[in-house]
Amino acid sequence: MPPEPDLASLRAEIDRIDDRLVDLLIDRLAVVERIAAAKGDRAKGGLAIRPGREAAILRRLVARAEGRLPAATLVRMWRELLAATTRLQTPFAVAVWAPPEAAAVWDLARDQFGSTTPFERTASASQALRRASEGPARIAVLPMPEDGSDWWPALLEPPHRRLAAIARLPFVEAGPPDAALALAPLEPEPSADDLSLVIFETPASTSRGRLTEALERARLAPRWRGTVRRETHVLHLVEVEGFHSRGTPFLPSLLGGLGEQLRAATVIGAYPRPIAAPAAAPAAPVGPQHEKA
Repeated sequence: MPPEPDLASLRAEIDRIDDRLVDLLIDRLAVVERIAAAKGDRAKGGLAIRPGREAAILRRLVARAEGRLPAATLVRMWRELLAATTRLQTPFAVAVWAPPEAAAVWDLARDQFGSTTPFERTASASQALRRASEGPARIAVLPMPEDGSDWWPALLEPPHRRLAAIARLPFVEAGPPDAALALAPLEPEPSADDLSLVIFETPASTSRGRLTEALERARLAPRWRGTVRRETHVLHLVEVEGFHSRGTPFLPSLLGGLGEQLRAATVIGAYPRPIAAPAAAPAAPVGPQHEKA
């Protein structure tokens, strides 16, 4: 039989590793402070959050772990770190609308933006959007729109046009979880693997199938997030492949090909594609040879 492990020495090794981790975190914080100093006045009055850069960091670390550390655990730890260091550059708060049927949105918001970040629970979607548009929250988190949700057309209205969708939560998808959308007065940046949200306005007579066919021909893999009917037109909220900038025409060739079937296409944000959590490794078999060990 192998000798009993020396628990005291193993615990001492853990303490030494913890000490090194703290020292490295302090070194990382010093670099963050140098970045903030380099930005100077450019960071004043704005948000230091860079969702594209953060996603690239998390993807690299998940790949480096090679499954030896669960992706969801690793991302949860780094999200706390990223949120804390971001707030050191520019403080921010988060307004969350989590109605009873989407109560998990509150936890998704805290996982994304840090458990020590100031959070406000709002009574409505419009209140969350107003907080983000006017301050002091600067970031709003709401349930990801699906058919039957009608808050998102407000993003076309002047008070909220400065808001952009910057993240789809959670970043690590381990199944069919509740999903949330984060919005902020921030221009998204590409992360090398992104999705975009677009609002298409069509005549009331235009079918969803007609628009779907055009988007599929353009290899945009459309995923419908909601449809709202007005008296004279219909608004479709669609998640499409790729990074598409706000304020630029959305695929002019697509618009021209649809003719009068499409009145307008407005990009309301883009965000890193969430990663799928690797399947759990099968449990080691238990047999007589394992029992002897």
